[in-house]
Amino acid sequence: MKRTACALIGILLIATLWSGCIESTGEATSESEDITIGALLPLTGNLASIGEASQTALEVSAEDINSYFSGLGSGKNVEIIVKDTKSDPETALEQLKELDEMGITMVIGPQSSNEAEAVMEYATENGIILLSTASTAPSLAIPEDNLFRLVPDDTNQGMVLAKLMTDEGIGTVIPMYRNDLWGNGLADEVEKSFEALNGTVLEGVTYETENSNLSAEVEALNEKVVAATSEQGEESVAVLLCSYGEVTEIFALARNYPALSEVNWYGTDGVALNRGLISDDNAAGFATATNLKAPIYGYVKANDLYQVIGPKIEERLGRIPESYALTAYDALWIATFVDLDAIPGNDESLKMAMNTITEKNYGISGWTILNENGDREYWNYDIWTVTEGNGSYQWELYGKVFLPYKNNMFIMRGEELTFLK
Repeated sequence: MKRTACALIGILLIATLWSGCIESTGEATSESEDITIGALLPLTGNLASIGEASQTALEVSAEDINSYFSGLGSGKNVEIIVKDTKSDPETALEQLKELDEMGITMVIGPQSSNEAEAVMEYATENGIILLSTASTAPSLAIPEDNLFRLVPDDTNQGMVLAKLMTDEGIGTVIPMYRNDLWGNGLADEVEKSFEALNGTVLEGVTYETENSNLSAEVEALNEKVVAATSEQGEESVAVLLCSYGEVTEIFALARNYPALSEVNWYGTDGVALNRGLISDDNAAGFATATNLKAPIYGYVKANDLYQVIGPKIEERLGRIPESYALTAYDALWIATFVDLDAIPGNDESLKMAMNTITEKNYGISGWTILNENGDREYWNYDIWTVTEGNGSYQWELYGKVFLPYKNNMFIMRGEELTFLK
């Protein structure tokens, strides 16, 4: 390692709003050279809620990084070039090619696993490093590839959902999920974990991502729920929904079926904190009535850095951001120093710098240590639910599930800490 650059921890250099001890893997660039990082974000389409929050976090991150450089007397400046993937894999590839034509080799995103899969081959062939802050499909957990992910893969989310449902007395689950890489993969993970706990997963309902009318699929789901509850009762049957922004339409349709309103629903990270859901009274009312609980990669609010930066992102966004926005904030700091430390035009050097920097970095989302597949090693999950108050709906934290210790998983609900069965 040729150089070590350290950004001091929160309180010591609170104006920089970032910490981590960074070991170099290459020669530093010129002090006057600007740093350009690309970003592939779903600013429109079914993932727009996550894209919007991530863009806001990146803007705050860029301001903080540039303030950090300015405080050092450096002439460096970070610029983030954001491209809208429209929540579409083909568009994501087109936008990555545009970033490549601009000479950008470090890209934050794509956010969805379907988009990440679509751009992987091109990124590898052209020496582009991808740092996704929301892609979770287990099928993309591949060692030594060009995709790094600041989130855990869905083997963990599947286990958390299975444990949570079992703990809450659910014995039978009927899944409804997107027929794509992410939806199929997550549904499979939940099924494996739930059945290992002696639960039953019935044949579910899939839907095509380009389908704008899901009436037939919701009706089919209702038929399955009616059949299951007639045999086993309502309390032990639940619906698992693996969806993105289309959750709003699904819930608005589902409210018209009494059977669907009488069972508990569980969502996933594509549902949690979605702004569209709580903005639609019909959908939000259904979520409240069915005790919707949706996990998403979590963060530690006691983190000193989060205490300063999190509220700033939330205030600018105007709502609670998905935690993937917090990983986006950290991603820009990481990408900036990877770009500084790596040998220009050498993707192996970029990979080495990525592994070194994430190993030492503690950001607003916590430790960013990656595993052998380039995915986040340590995790906890926040469980969110929808509540009504003062004539409006809002997301409320239901609990936090922590990384298993000696094969035991526990959940914090308010001040109460209990083991999940």
